Amino acid sequence: MISCLPVFLSRHMATCRAMGGLIVSASLLAACSSAPVKFYTLGASAIATGATSASGSVSPVTESTTVIEVEHARIPDYLDGQDILVRDGHEIERSSLGRWASRLSVGATDLVTARLAQKWPDRFVTDQPQPQPPTWRLAINISRLDVSRNGAAALNADWSIIPQDLHQPIQRNRTHIETTGSGAGSNNHVAETTESLLDQLSDKIAASWPHATLPTTHATHHRAGSANPPA
Repeated sequence: MISCLPVFLSRHMATCRAMGGLIVSASLLAACSSAPVKFYTLGASAIATGATSASGSVSPVTESTTVIEVEHARIPDYLDGQDILVRDGHEIERSSLGRWASRLSVGATDLVTARLAQKWPDRFVTDQPQPQPPTWRLAINISRLDVSRNGAAALNADWSIIPQDLHQPIQRNRTHIETTGSGAGSNNHVAETTESLLDQLSDKIAASWPHATLPTTHATHHRAGSANPPA
């Protein structure tokens, strides 16, 4: 009886090793067969945000250049992450294999900034804080940004155009944008539709911009600090 024990233990250990190998192999196969997570952008990184000359070089920013600072866009909390979401009635579905490359509010700010810079190559449009007050500040509030499972989408937004001279009026505007389309709510469809909605928002912001040009920040500060101000 006792002499059989080593044989039993040896066989038992061999069985355990074999089963362990099968479990590891199964885990590796499952990992290899699962689809990788894909990351999506809104295209802003591929858009030139600086004015260029005919030779293709970047135009310098001078004291006379109009500076427009785009503040970080505000969007609903449940959207402001890297998850790609689709609405199905009252339900919000999270993509298991798709993510935004950055937080959605960051991507939206980048895209609007890039689109405005593309429209106004003679102005310095930036979403980075400036050392001196800019000529204009743009504050954007997106209260709705839904892409539905059936392909329809909607965006509600308001924005404020704030001049450097606080004695001048602040321009306030709002819009509602809807699109219809076919699609099963794929990640690529959500990315393309979201980009389209933000492109339309950028167009409306540009169309609402005041035509008057205020004194530039740098020139204003230069005059204020000059020992011999001009007559």
